[in-house]
Amino acid sequence: MFDLRTQLANTGLYSENDPVSRGELTAYERQLNDLLEWHQQMKREMALDTTELLIERWEKIYALIPLETDTLRDRQIKLLNKRRAQGVLTPSKVIVFANDFGYSAQVVKRVRPYRYRVDLKNQQTMIELAKLDTILRQSEPAHQSHDFGIVEAQNYVEYTSERTKVLLSAYQICGTFSSGGEYEL
Repeated sequence: MFDLRTQLANTGLYSENDPVSRGELTAYERQLNDLLEWHQQMKREMALDTTELLIERWEKIYALIPLETDTLRDRQIKLLNKRRAQGVLTPSKVIVFANDFGYSAQVVKRVRPYRYRVDLKNQQTMIELAKLDTILRQSEPAHQSHDFGIVEAQNYVEYTSERTKVLLSAYQICGTFSSGGEYEL
């Protein structure tokens, strides 16, 4: 690897004992570090999920108008979703949409005609599906629709527009459900 100190010492322009030489070398190191930091920041700005300084420009390119209540992360997710929504909605896109919200997802195709189910693994105590539901509705074609399922190790909750189905293998609240049964609400 290139060693600037050795190269400068061989030319006679640099000396370890000379404070001016050490000061110049320190200044060069700072400039190089600033350049590397700027380079890393520009790489972050070019990616929609990490952009901060150029987010307004990206929103203009994708014709998005942020709400006043949107956080920086909400704005980044809207940009990502706008890019992903272009083209065909595939199971891998649905999984990526769910991953943006911290959900581990699996797509079950053809649950019913023109309907698929998104099974979310419950890694959090509270799951908010409204934003994910809105994104999927905007991205999917008019003839297609989706259901959600919340999956745990032995329990299962399925939400559809018509009914809610619960499969439990243990009591959640005493007297609410019998153990090991399947119930429709």
